[in-house]
Amino acid sequence: MKPNVYEAEQALKTKPIYSTAYERVKLLNDVMHAYDDLPQPLKFSRTLAYLLENVSVPVKEYDLIVGRAVDKELNAEEEKLFQAFIADNGNAYRSGAFFGSGHSSYEWEYIVELGVGGMKSRAISRLSTENDDAKRAFLQGAVEVYDAISSYILRFANSAKQAGLAAQAARLEKVAFSAPETFAEALQLVWIIALIDCAYVTLNPTLTLGRPDVFLYPFYSRDIASGRLTREEAKELITDYYCKHNLIMGRGEHQLGDDKNSTTFDRITNFDAPQYLLLAGTDEKGESAVNELTELFAECIVPSFKNPVVVVRYFIGMDKKHERLWNILMRKALQSSSMMFYNDNDVIAVLKRMGVTEGVHDYIHFGCNWASTGNNGAWMWGGPSSFAFTPEMSEEDKKYLRRAYMRYPVDMGWEGIFNAALYQLADENLKSGVMDRLFELFMAGVKDFISQKISYLSRELTVRQKNPSRLLVLTDCFLRESIDSAECYAASAKYHFEASSFQMFANVVDSFVAVDELVIRKKSVTLKELAKAVKNDFKDNEWLRLACKNAEKFGSDGEVSNAYAKKLITAFTDYVFEVSKPYFEKQGLFLMPSLEGDTWHIKCGRESGASVDGRRAGEPFAQNARPSNGSCKNGLTGMFNSLLSVPGGSVASGALNVDVDSRAFSGEEGLKNFSNLLATYFNAGGLHAQVSCVSRDDLLAAQLDPDSYRDLRVRVTGYSGVFVDLCRELQDDVIARMDP
Repeated sequence: MKPNVYEAEQALKTKPIYSTAYERVKLLNDVMHAYDDLPQPLKFSRTLAYLLENVSVPVKEYDLIVGRAVDKELNAEEEKLFQAFIADNGNAYRSGAFFGSGHSSYEWEYIVELGVGGMKSRAISRLSTENDDAKRAFLQGAVEVYDAISSYILRFANSAKQAGLAAQAARLEKVAFSAPETFAEALQLVWIIALIDCAYVTLNPTLTLGRPDVFLYPFYSRDIASGRLTREEAKELITDYYCKHNLIMGRGEHQLGDDKNSTTFDRITNFDAPQYLLLAGTDEKGESAVNELTELFAECIVPSFKNPVVVVRYFIGMDKKHERLWNILMRKALQSSSMMFYNDNDVIAVLKRMGVTEGVHDYIHFGCNWASTGNNGAWMWGGPSSFAFTPEMSEEDKKYLRRAYMRYPVDMGWEGIFNAALYQLADENLKSGVMDRLFELFMAGVKDFISQKISYLSRELTVRQKNPSRLLVLTDCFLRESIDSAECYAASAKYHFEASSFQMFANVVDSFVAVDELVIRKKSVTLKELAKAVKNDFKDNEWLRLACKNAEKFGSDGEVSNAYAKKLITAFTDYVFEVSKPYFEKQGLFLMPSLEGDTWHIKCGRESGASVDGRRAGEPFAQNARPSNGSCKNGLTGMFNSLLSVPGGSVASGALNVDVDSRAFSGEEGLKNFSNLLATYFNAGGLHAQVSCVSRDDLLAAQLDPDSYRDLRVRVTGYSGVFVDLCRELQDDVIARMDP
């Protein structure tokens, strides 16, 4: 094993839980209020400059791609400073210098085309024609950010020289000011930019790395043609680039973990954040964008790594058109838990249906599994938080604004809406049309929440756009349009979107089926009796709970459950598109329909009462697009067929965890069977799949002897985890996913 790969693997497995990027904390603490008299863009640029001028710039003798950050366990005095730093709102985000711009993507083609110096020249040119004071401060701040990055790169060049890495030093000196000319220079620049964001600027950066097989291909093809680079040398560079993404992580899991079992973002800004790297897909003509570099990035995937998360943009027929690539990807998928597959045809269809016309083929996916319009779009929830409350905003706006981002309309989410509809219907004593009325009441609750949500989003966007140059974030420095307009992307992007997820989807489907089966068809219980039992968590009604539990389930490929799934998702998405249309036409604002919910299925389930599908109070709901645990009685084929009842072009994202026993698809025959199964699903219109190939027995053994199973990786939601570093509740949920 190469030393760089070994080092990255060990960092993921053995880095101390309380390892902290202390230099960052100390330096930000020192300069926290040094620039309080300046507008935020200049406060940001000068704080960043101070930070990058003083942090360590270490180099290892085996670094092909240069750029590291330092973290360590703290002594008592250092820990005291750290605790004070976070307790008194003393980090740079809260003091008004840095504002998180995570869950975003940069215009990577722009970065490698112009380089740092070229981007600075554009900003200076734009500044020379601007008279507005706010815009001038915005542009001046961007210029100073470019200067800070150039100086930081030169510091690494000097370290590389001292380590005897002459070629690496020369590349760094080149990209400090000039546009890259070679593949190695371009990849080096891409990493330095990502490092600054992920290690120093943004808490939970979740940065999307774009489509490197597309924007780096011109550099690669020229180098290969000229003899400056061989295929194997390119693979070595890519592998080292992958290594660097894992070195800057911590340990644990960020959604259910806490400061006792996870590093947390306060200690290491990137500790459990995925970086998304997109491969394959189609171009603006709808034709394959796959090239030789696509294969190289696929070949270099290290199965034991958590980052980058490789998002394969599958298009119909890709398995046959690019058979070698598909074979590589399938082999890696059965070894790695840090890969996901999205159907290009589905995602692009959703965007076009919404009315998006610009850059639909450059869409991205970002953490944790949300679709985006790419460089033309801004995620409302991911926008810099300082836009949320401004002097121009009324107290009424402030009171209601954050409801715009509620994941759930009521405590039980969409299943809570179902229960409310059930209870109302039970009091109506209908003699006929029960299921139609239940569906009507359910959709009325859904529509009410969605309408409120987009109304609040529109209100915030209006406030943001009153003073769009008041804020500069790192993302702005790498978007051409932000510099041209001298406005923060979170206010001035062409498109603004927020996820609108049908969460607990499988539970809602199963609840409709249970009422249909038990009340209408079998007449084994009345609606009033069922409603009363659910309210009481099935107390003294175990027989009824089991009857609900044993009713047909989504995931079994049953005719009734598939029909309800199609009916529900069609009604839901039709309304999302309908309610978004006037906002889209007026503000470029829309809701992105999805089936994504991260790990909220556990959090929400923990605090929720029983549901009609037989779920007891406190138990987890179904996760994301996946059927409820234990529902896939007909295996993967049945699960995939059930998911195909969700019409193509209706939702743009929705993680489907595909958990397979490592023994079920072993050897070349197993690889072939799995490849055919997944390709068949996607070619039929399947939206998404992300694979964990582990043994259930190994997961159970790992709970008993964690130290012997530190190599086990599993899929969580939009990111992967070291299984033994997950909290017990999440471990149990992953194991439950593997039950038939």
